[in-house]
Amino acid sequence: MKQLIFLIWTIICGQSLALAHQSSITYVANEAVLITNGDKKVLFDPFFHQAFGTYQLVPAETKQAIFSAAPPFDKLTAIVISHAHGDHFAADEVLKYMLKHPTTQLIAPEQAVTELMALTGAKPILTQVTSVKLAFNQAPKTFEVAGLMIDAVRIPHAGWPSRAEVENLVFRVTLNNQGTSTTVMHMGDADPDDDHFLPYKDHWQKRVSDAALPPYWFYFSAEGRDILTNILNVKNSIGIHVPIKIPDRLKSSGQDYFSKPGELRKLDESHEH
Repeated sequence: MKQLIFLIWTIICGQSLALAHQSSITYVANEAVLITNGDKKVLFDPFFHQAFGTYQLVPAETKQAIFSAAPPFDKLTAIVISHAHGDHFAADEVLKYMLKHPTTQLIAPEQAVTELMALTGAKPILTQVTSVKLAFNQAPKTFEVAGLMIDAVRIPHAGWPSRAEVENLVFRVTLNNQGTSTTVMHMGDADPDDDHFLPYKDHWQKRVSDAALPPYWFYFSAEGRDILTNILNVKNSIGIHVPIKIPDRLKSSGQDYFSKPGELRKLDESHEH
């Protein structure tokens, strides 16, 4: 298995120059994905310790490549955290990375930032951190970090109304590079109830996303599929948070999803206006 993962990443690294001006999404593990558009690179949910016997941990070789800034993880523009759960966020590893890479920015919910900044030695990274505070039903926030245009919406964690206290954020991130633009929506562990999304339909319609990255369970309900096809204004979707043992229902769904670390999807680039 280790040899296979190493081979996959070797192939990706070998393609890095060819992809230098091409937008792509690379699967890392669970909900960790790398979005690339030229010299703009955003890495979602890359550091976590928990897999709960179900989900994929980041392979050791991949984690080493991230920390050492080996291609395709070199010169990361930003790391984005969807929410502060153990299968998405490990404060200790985030701190370790940020201290080692002072030019990379961190965008995360306030809950995750509070946990991070409580660690000994965290003060030096404060200027790299953007804390996003959003209450339930609060209007979306739009801001710019390191040339990235970012929209954040708080959508309840799956299982609503349980876990209502979790600051699960749906991030829509636009990466502009040399006259081209790529927009990707990472949905964290969003609950697939259209009542959560419809109040923000005008917001979603203001900018088209080249791809949405929903947790795979969105494909299992009519409401979840409707959110993806009729509310969010996305060109296509790729399921994430897929268990190691892929559900038969997902296999037979005809939907696209990530399941193997190193998988890559190329994206069409849009021209900036």
